[in-house]
Amino acid sequence: ITSPAITLIVAAASILIIQQTLWLGIEGQCKEPREISKLNLSVTYDLPHFVSNTPVQKLLVFNGSVYVGATNKLTALSEDLKKTHEYKTGPVHEGPRCSACEGCRDQPPNANNTSMALLMETYYDPELFSCGTVGNGVCSRHLLEDGELDVEVNCLGSHNKDGSRYVAGPAGTQIVNVEVGGVVRFFVANSEPLNSSLPSSSRLHHTISIRKMWETQDRFEFVSEHSYMDLTPGLHGNYPLHYIYSFQSGAYVYFLTVQREGGTSKAFHTRIVRMCSSDLELLHYVEMPFECIYSEKGRRKRSTQMVFNILQAAHVAKAGNDLRRDMDLKEEDDVLFAAFARSKPDSPEPTASSTVCVISVAEINSFFKDFIQKGHTKPLYHLSGTEMKPFNEGEHCFPLPLSTSFGCGKHEKGYRLEVTRTHPRKDWFNGRFRNVLLTSIAVVPMQDHTVATLGTADGSVHWSAAFPCFIVHVV
Repeated sequence: ITSPAITLIVAAASILIIQQTLWLGIEGQCKEPREISKLNLSVTYDLPHFVSNTPVQKLLVFNGSVYVGATNKLTALSEDLKKTHEYKTGPVHEGPRCSACEGCRDQPPNANNTSMALLMETYYDPELFSCGTVGNGVCSRHLLEDGELDVEVNCLGSHNKDGSRYVAGPAGTQIVNVEVGGVVRFFVANSEPLNSSLPSSSRLHHTISIRKMWETQDRFEFVSEHSYMDLTPGLHGNYPLHYIYSFQSGAYVYFLTVQREGGTSKAFHTRIVRMCSSDLELLHYVEMPFECIYSEKGRRKRSTQMVFNILQAAHVAKAGNDLRRDMDLKEEDDVLFAAFARSKPDSPEPTASSTVCVISVAEINSFFKDFIQKGHTKPLYHLSGTEMKPFNEGEHCFPLPLSTSFGCGKHEKGYRLEVTRTHPRKDWFNGRFRNVLLTSIAVVPMQDHTVATLGTADGSVHWSAAFPCFIVHVV
């Protein structure tokens, strides 16, 4: 898929995987990966492709179709990337007296609609939700029938004017939708930029929130004031908070962030945020630092440890048989593959130096439980909301009994905590990308192998067909 903003190669992976079968007989611990010859660029590869005439922001694959969220349009493609339908989302006329959903239809367009979120919900029907920049981030629901996007379209409102209709913030949004007990929830995280001159409309968007979607599928609702938290007022414009990735696994929803290490620190690091997927309020909320390290051995066998502190991209997937055995995983275990970079001093800006770290979600939960039980926590510094009695105050003392579950049941105690410890992960590629800035990662299991596709800041693509040992580089 090609646009002024994004280039994505589809269907080339099979060619590259066949090339790497020559190396699959090699076993044992990975050493420094050997360079494999690049593709012959004098050969014309006839690959399926789609060209968008406006910048592409979001992609989603569902049931063999590809949905493309681009400026002013939403496009449906077949699996061979042929356009099957297109829906116009802008431009529109925006103004203080215009409807959030309809704008001012009798006025000339003055605002483009950039796609901020694209997600699929299937509990009621196959429905595509598209959230853009117009209308202060409202979302539209598209009922999918025969690949068409305009069979039934409605803009979601707010129940009792509680502001829940304003979903996608201007600085970037991550959304996870989950159905539990017949109720669809939207977990929404909005990034906070380093900019004190934000428009007043940005205050319409909560930093972290949980919305309930009504059964009528035409509106959202915050069930109480405990359903959201915001960046502490004194930190607005001075505490950049960037939500990079989000996913749901088992009983929990997770967000990965890049933010300052603490209230007085200028250094940046990455955190994993976890909430209960069954919650309609932020009753079980905890954050934990997450970092990736690479140890470079010197001439005298001394090693220099480098910390890669800021997440660039991540992907959750199952592992292939070989990687499952290496990591002692169960077949159903979800695994987080995370691409990190070293940042410039006291900055979230990355340098051209990357690593990839791997951890199972089960292990993440084990670290959460262990650190909380041992009392390695403190109250949240950067987020505030309606007062609630967190788990680490009052009658509870630390360390906690090993029987404490920190589960998501109705009778579990609530908590809003920040873990003060971390368990660094080692670079799986043994320094292979220490002079490269990785910007994207996608992983898929293929029988015994775990196939990773890694994108770089200069537009290159790397494939690893026997993760993490064998790499093919494509310009």
